[in-house]
Amino acid sequence: MTLGQRISLYRKKLNISQEELGARLGVSRQAVSKWETDLSAPDLNNLIGLARELGVSVAELTETPEEPVPPKNAGKKWWFLLSVCVLLPILIAGFLLYRASQPSLGQVGDLARPVSDFYLEWQVPRRDGREWYEFLTLGNQDVPFPFHTSLHLTAPEKIVTEGTDLHLAAVHHAVCGGLYVDYIHLQADPEQGQAAGDTICRISTMAPGFWTPRGISVGNEKSFVVDAYHSGKEDQAEGTLLYGLKEADGYSLVPHDYLYIWSAFEEGRGYQTIYFFIKDGLVAGISMELMQDMGDFYAAANNTSTFPVDENGDPDFSHRQELPQEPIDATRQVYIAWNQLVTNENLSAEERYAYRRDVFTNLPDMDWQEFGALGGIDSSGTIFALLDWLSQQEHYSSGDIYFIQRGYAARGIDGAYAEDYCYFLSRALFSDPVAYAKALARSTADDEAVQTLIMGGTAYGADYYPADCKTAVSALDAAINANALTTEETGWAKLLRYYLVTPSEDGSFADYPKTPAELEN
Repeated sequence: MTLGQRISLYRKKLNISQEELGARLGVSRQAVSKWETDLSAPDLNNLIGLARELGVSVAELTETPEEPVPPKNAGKKWWFLLSVCVLLPILIAGFLLYRASQPSLGQVGDLARPVSDFYLEWQVPRRDGREWYEFLTLGNQDVPFPFHTSLHLTAPEKIVTEGTDLHLAAVHHAVCGGLYVDYIHLQADPEQGQAAGDTICRISTMAPGFWTPRGISVGNEKSFVVDAYHSGKEDQAEGTLLYGLKEADGYSLVPHDYLYIWSAFEEGRGYQTIYFFIKDGLVAGISMELMQDMGDFYAAANNTSTFPVDENGDPDFSHRQELPQEPIDATRQVYIAWNQLVTNENLSAEERYAYRRDVFTNLPDMDWQEFGALGGIDSSGTIFALLDWLSQQEHYSSGDIYFIQRGYAARGIDGAYAEDYCYFLSRALFSDPVAYAKALARSTADDEAVQTLIMGGTAYGADYYPADCKTAVSALDAAINANALTTEETGWAKLLRYYLVTPSEDGSFADYPKTPAELEN
């Protein structure tokens, strides 16, 4: 198996996309794709990062065998070898007796198992064949990180947020094998009576091999979750199981269709919550969170995003309420729909179609300057990114072409943005020249100024692609000569052709005919 095949295998085991893995490593999705297809190889820094994110060692990822250590002192006298043969078994036996007499901090037994419903547990292989388990629990820890576990810390502690709650503590994030841990480290403050310690506020995993106290792990069927956590079961501890709609971005922890949310109150800890992310009927990820002072907010259905479940674990939508929404203007609609299309791989075909339609139909009514501002500091980058995405679409319908044309007259298209939009117009023309001419004919006389603007911009962009432009002109000629167009469509096809084959000295097209009638005269 090649390095690329191993990267792909471990990534798919964690159910993460190439884009998500690239984002974690600070590289593009294309870079990850090239690694997995062995078109290129990651450098040492990326190799270490890959091993960290995939939860394996660099040696496992590269399948690099450990070099045997060459024997030393091969020329020792025979009596020394005899002494080793006699003493070594004695030393090994003594060491094993010593280890057997020592308690194991990680063993899960009747006394060691946490009195909680909020921890993840996993089995540790032992040479003697005994079953041995370790765990990581929410809440305060009695020992420093890594909290009585054998997890290997694969990333340094990194402060990701500064809080004003939780005693002004900083929240740290650590990646340990297949677990993601958020914890708060408190420094000792004798004046305030505060002892040093660590509190785990979130534990998450997308990997199998870790399970909750009720036996749920990644890969289990939805019915397992319902059987283990349904609040209506008489033999279960008090708690509430809710059905949650898919997160707005479809990700949160992992791509999913919906999620189950189970909350319960524990003395001394308050409310805690477990999220089971369900994808195709299976658990795709588990995340448990210490809710701190948020009370039982997450333990009750709000009937907008979380709902009660029936005895089968299916959602009860009988009291569903829609959140009041402010009207969304065309600019924001384009921004929302475009972001879903480029960031959310968890969309159905119907959702992708609807979002794509929202982008194209709102092009004529949007404000490009306002659109750029929605992207934050790099407003120009946001605008060019959308124009690039629009130009890279593989197919444009006749409806798309109509809205593309009218979008050239939208507010805020000027300067470099207008030049890029001209290239976009030419792409739409080349995709279907006849449909492009028909779209021009759909306008009324009031749109003549817009039509002139469109044809000038189209000709400007097409001039950079002479071969494609020649092919488009040939397609227009064929449609005209075959009488495949209406009289009005034929007039606009001839006018469009004139713009494409007649060079403009100053690029303004100011002295060009504005209508088919002017062309005929």
